[in-house]
Amino acid sequence: MADPALNETRIAGTKIALLQGRTMEFIVNSSLGTQWLENAAAALSVTPTCPRCKGAIPSEDINVANNVAFCRHCDLSHRLSDLTSGTTVDEDIDTSRPPDGTWFQRNAAGTVIGATHRSLSRAPGLLFLSVFWNGVICVFVLIALGSTLKHLGLSIPHWFPSPNTDGKLMPLGMTLILWIFLTPFVAIGLAMLGAFLSSLMGRTELQVQGNQCVLFTGIGSLGRRQRFSTFDVKDVRIEDKRWVDRNGRSRQSAQIVIDTKDKPISFGSMLTNERRRFFAGCVKKELVRR
Repeated sequence: MADPALNETRIAGTKIALLQGRTMEFIVNSSLGTQWLENAAAALSVTPTCPRCKGAIPSEDINVANNVAFCRHCDLSHRLSDLTSGTTVDEDIDTSRPPDGTWFQRNAAGTVIGATHRSLSRAPGLLFLSVFWNGVICVFVLIALGSTLKHLGLSIPHWFPSPNTDGKLMPLGMTLILWIFLTPFVAIGLAMLGAFLSSLMGRTELQVQGNQCVLFTGIGSLGRRQRFSTFDVKDVRIEDKRWVDRNGRSRQSAQIVIDTKDKPISFGSMLTNERRRFFAGCVKKELVRR
C-alpha cells in the first residue's frame, strides 16, 4: 500500500513523487521551484536501485522533496541523491574478488582492508607541476638561505644565487620577511611533491583488531594514523562534493566518510572510484552494526 504522504505527478514525461499541499504549490508558483523540479526530473532519469537487494525503486516510493527513496522489499530508506549520483555504499560486495589495487585480508590477528593510491595517469601531471613549482621557489629559497648564512658569518657555495642587493648584503630584516613570504609557497611545493609520491607509492589501509581500528593514509611507514572503536561507528558513506571555482570551472571531489559518535572521519580522496567503492563497502560490511 502506498504511503499516504506521497503523491504522484508527471513532469516532462518523468514520474515523480512529491509531498502534497504546500510543496506542490511552491513548485508551481515559483520560478526557483520550477528550476528545482527540472533538476530533480533530470536526476531521476536514471531509475534508483536499492543497494541491498539490487531491485529498482518505483517512482511511487520516491520523495524528491525529502530526498528519500524507500525500498519496500528491504523495508529501508535511502537518500535519493546518493542513489542517483552513484555514491551509495554497497556492503554486499564480494571480498574474495577485490579490484586491482585493493586487498581484503582476514586472519587470527584481525582484518586488513587496503587500497593503493597508485595512478600512472595522474603521476606525470603531478610530477610536472611539482618540478615547475619547486624549481621556481627553490631559487628564492637559496637566496634567503644564502643571506641567512652570510649573516651568521658562514660561507656559501659558489653556485648559490647572490643574496646581495645593490652590491650589499641583504639586510637581516628583509631576509626574515623573505622567509615569512616564502613559507606558504614552500608548503604548497612540499604538498605537490607528496601528492606525486603518493600517486606512485601511497596507500590507505584500515586495520581492525577486536574492537579497535587504525586507519592509515600515507607512504610506506610515514603518514597519518587515526584510531577509533568499532562501537563508535554509526555509518559509512561516500561523499561527493561538487563546486565551481573562481574561474567558473566545475570541480568534483569524492571521499569516504566514517560517521562516528565523536566526529566524522574523512579519507580516500586519492583513490580511484572503483577502489573507493570497494574500500567503503568492505568498511561498512565490517564495522556498521545492524
